[in-house]
Amino acid sequence: MKRLFAHYTLIRLLPLADAGEFANIGVVLACPDTGYFGFRLMKRQRRVTEFFQEITRDLLTKLRKELTAELAHVRDFVATRQATAELAQVMQDLAKPRETMIRYAPLRGLMTEDPAADLDKLFERYVHRDLSVAPQYHEQILVKLVKRTLAMERLADAFEANDVGTDDFHIRLPFVHERGGQAVAAIKPLDLTQDEPTKIYTHGDLWLGHFRRLKALNLRPQGLLVAAEGPLAEDVKRFRAYNDILDELRQLDVSVVDRADARGIVEFARAYVQ
Repeated sequence: MKRLFAHYTLIRLLPLADAGEFANIGVVLACPDTGYFGFRLMKRQRRVTEFFQEITRDLLTKLRKELTAELAHVRDFVATRQATAELAQVMQDLAKPRETMIRYAPLRGLMTEDPAADLDKLFERYVHRDLSVAPQYHEQILVKLVKRTLAMERLADAFEANDVGTDDFHIRLPFVHERGGQAVAAIKPLDLTQDEPTKIYTHGDLWLGHFRRLKALNLRPQGLLVAAEGPLAEDVKRFRAYNDILDELRQLDVSVVDRADARGIVEFARAYVQ
């Protein structure tokens, strides 16, 4: 069965914004290629009411009914309008920052053969098992998407995962093009969609440090491209952190494109593949 890209977001209950404590109470998943839009909401109330003393069973029931109505309306809109092409925008609108007790986590992605089954898996993982989200790095998904972009232009075989550097210092990159045994060009998909600015800076700084070290040791490939994915511009603080990391990458003479910029990725690859 063909694997397709799907967007998903976690629904969070955040009673006190300044405390930063939240509970995952649901999951929404959409697959634009098939028009699938599904959601699941928590039914077990005790864990949440025990964790948040200010949340009563009646309030939680009311919130659940409101969420069900809202998401069912979206599902019916997609079904009746056959709005498959609009699903990605629907999910982006859903996950926009909001100042309410119910919030949606930044959008994430996965490759799926069965969207409904993966919705259930995500629900079990993030709602039934934990009150808070473990770090979610989906760079493996980004790697697959970049590989698919290269494959469409018959460039995938020119790149392979490899170490760049020496025995003393090296980093693993998923797309490295070699010529005469030397790394000539490399592509690094970079996830900068973390749910807090600090986490975006932390993850970005990790790779900035790697690239600085390669440059200082004269080990950097001639061409280095970062295909980055970041938060929505409406999320001002996270978007600022994302742009700060991109600016610092450019200062290191690292080429930067959006992960969805297939043309930019292909043009970079073609410039180095003979």
